[in-house]
Amino acid sequence: MILPFATQNEGKLQEARQVLQPYGIRVQSLSLDLVEPDLGTIEDVTKEKMNQVQSLGYQRVMVDDAGIFFKAYNRFPGILSKRVFQGIGYRGVMKLLDGESRDAWFEGAVAVLWDGKRAVFSDRTPGRIVNTIPSNIDPEPGFPFNPIFIPNGDHRTLAEMSPQERQQYSYRGKVLKKVADWITR
Repeated sequence: MILPFATQNEGKLQEARQVLQPYGIRVQSLSLDLVEPDLGTIEDVTKEKMNQVQSLGYQRVMVDDAGIFFKAYNRFPGILSKRVFQGIGYRGVMKLLDGESRDAWFEGAVAVLWDGKRAVFSDRTPGRIVNTIPSNIDPEPGFPFNPIFIPNGDHRTLAEMSPQERQQYSYRGKVLKKVADWITR
């Protein structure tokens, strides 16, 4: 089975391939320029992306959206995570959280279209933001919060882990397993 994934993020594409391959699902890259809404929830954005892709005539496709959320702020940065990071970087994030709760979570949703049927799956990875910016910080392309996010149950940031170690904490991995179960039923 082939499942096109409408993403331009190579890291997301590799994770999808890794998780879905054991289910017999081969993930192919589908590079589309989709408009990302700046209102609503992660699920809302994912559904809107799916509407755009479906309007192009695809019958089988997967789209996703994700963001990081700070407990100190109501639903923020959320769907604006990429734009917020591009605007304020690590120093700005640290200033936002100065004197505030460091608790945070990644939240992501995947929408799937499979032969006319649609489904949306979501999950979270809880954790916290480091207290200080690491001196050797190097933003990961497509995953700028990984070097400052420590998942619950570990003492290391996601950036300090191997891809295999990250998988035990990955909300996307959990969601993709739900996708695989849904498709193979």
